[in-house]
Amino acid sequence: MNRIPESLYERRDSLVGLSNSLLKHYGVTPFHPTCEAVDKILEGHRKICVFLFDGAGKYNLSLYPTENAFLLSHAFHTIQSTNPSTTVAATTAFLTAKWPCETGWLGWSLYMEKLGYPVDVFPNVNSLSGAALPSGSRNYMEEYCPKVTIDSLLQEAGVKAKLSFVAPIGGASAPKNIEEMGEQATHFFQKEAGEFLYSYSTLPDQDLHHYGVKSEFAAEDYYEMNQMVRRFTEENPDVLALTMADHGLIDVVYQDLAAYPKLASCLYRPLSIEGRNAALWVKEEKRDFFAKEFAKSFPDFLLLNRQEVLENGYFGEGKPSPHFEEFIGDFQALALGNSVLVNSFDAPIDHVLKAHHAGGTKEEREISLGLFLPKKG
Repeated sequence: MNRIPESLYERRDSLVGLSNSLLKHYGVTPFHPTCEAVDKILEGHRKICVFLFDGAGKYNLSLYPTENAFLLSHAFHTIQSTNPSTTVAATTAFLTAKWPCETGWLGWSLYMEKLGYPVDVFPNVNSLSGAALPSGSRNYMEEYCPKVTIDSLLQEAGVKAKLSFVAPIGGASAPKNIEEMGEQATHFFQKEAGEFLYSYSTLPDQDLHHYGVKSEFAAEDYYEMNQMVRRFTEENPDVLALTMADHGLIDVVYQDLAAYPKLASCLYRPLSIEGRNAALWVKEEKRDFFAKEFAKSFPDFLLLNRQEVLENGYFGEGKPSPHFEEFIGDFQALALGNSVLVNSFDAPIDHVLKAHHAGGTKEEREISLGLFLPKKG
């Protein structure tokens, strides 16, 4: 059997373990084992704020020790992202306290058998053409794989809980930037008698994708993050604050399957899930050939067949979503180097990102959990 990175087996010290700790802390029966280190620090605290900065993994924070000095000085514990280490899977896992196999939210692009093409689930478009789905304004994936988020679970337990997302994700009244995230959080706890808040920013992920893991834009993002968290903790001395990411990013290079026609001809569906954690649909009579040739052509990818994926909890554990096996393909190709897998036979490669995530590297998977305890007295 192919070797799967050990971090993929981590269950407690993970995004899912963390969210189950939060459920347990507020009196909600957890779905999975909790993060014991977090259980201890939550004791006795009613007001809790979680700031999630997309893409600000442990590795990425470490690249800017000056701009991130405040966050780094409060680093408390290292946890693991989901597999794939990507926003769709990771934030959904945290917000539901369940693993990707349970929710069905496995990655950016999922092949829908009913539609006959892969769908970019967050923007709700055809992955190949970019066209809006027949569902119109409704999110297709929300109806295909519905989920219950922790704010609802906490509210049922009598907790004043809220999820907040920056604009445009969160709507017209949502925070427009990192500074407004802090202002909204302060208002929630001081004016709305709030008890639990999850506040999400698309930065620095957005800038890291476009400019790489080292750029002036990233430096500015980190400076603003640190300033906001410092200000929030000073203005809300009775709130326990946690800072975190959903994953990290690394600089990447693109590898086009179309440059390997013998391999590309083995496929009967487009690539899906993620370029660094790809679902590959391979003609049955070509699977042995494909596995051998893929390993030779792409040595920095770990190729797992469908049976290995299912037997090893590759996407976590728990009762699978009814659509889970529909999405996973015949093989999973997990990047262990810096490559992104694409196939220009599926669709033109119209834009190339400088940094990416979803792979199995330590840099993408490790998340630094920051802890800011309420001040006594």
